[in-house]
Amino acid sequence: MTLPGSPPVAQNPPKSSWFSGCIVTALVILFAILGIYDLVFGSIIAYIFSSAHMLSLVNIAIVLIIACDCFIYLFLVFRIKRQRWLISLALLAVVWLVLPLPLRLLINISTARVQIDGFAMGTTLPNESYILADRRAYQKNDPQRGDIVVFSFPLDANQDSLKRVIGLPGETIVVKDGTVTINDTPLEEPYITAPPLYNGTWVVPEGHFFVLGDNRNDSRDSHQWGFLPRENIIAKAVWIYYPLAHFGQIDDFSFAP
Repeated sequence: MTLPGSPPVAQNPPKSSWFSGCIVTALVILFAILGIYDLVFGSIIAYIFSSAHMLSLVNIAIVLIIACDCFIYLFLVFRIKRQRWLISLALLAVVWLVLPLPLRLLINISTARVQIDGFAMGTTLPNESYILADRRAYQKNDPQRGDIVVFSFPLDANQDSLKRVIGLPGETIVVKDGTVTINDTPLEEPYITAPPLYNGTWVVPEGHFFVLGDNRNDSRDSHQWGFLPRENIIAKAVWIYYPLAHFGQIDDFSFAP
């Protein structure tokens, strides 16, 4: 009871209301961080796909799913205080349980993420760097000279390797005095670590490729184990994403002859 003329007594807010407010504020901050993360991540992925000419329907779907995640998080930031908790829970179920399934599937269908283990590719792909490879690059087209390809090692199907395509089917490869020639035409190779110290002649059979590492004298490749069957090729290396100092597109040097 308040006496006439006395100041009103301050009422402390219910503890449950204060706790709920803290939870909502924490969720708003969390969703804002996740939304910004998806926005940045989606923008980087879209940039890589565009720059590497990987604009397939699968990759467009990957970007759209990430954009959908971003939209839902940012929608929750502005609406979580004004909508029923069941709606917020349903939206979270979509971004945490539903969308990750097709996203993971599409990423694995479209790309391969490879860690470089060794020095066979020289300075082009440094040891312990991480690269993105395009699994769909050779669905309709064959590898070209200069492409760096990920393949199943012919002598061990459980081991994957990565080398540069040098010789195409039907070509004659000669390595002599530190120079590689294709059908009597010398190659200009600005990417190699040093000229090869070995010599040899190879005629590439149909359905096969001749591949070499850029670090010619420290690479286990076609000059040792032979030709690479077309069916063993998995993907084309297109982008280095770690370490960040090397972040960027991988030059494929698609040149004559």
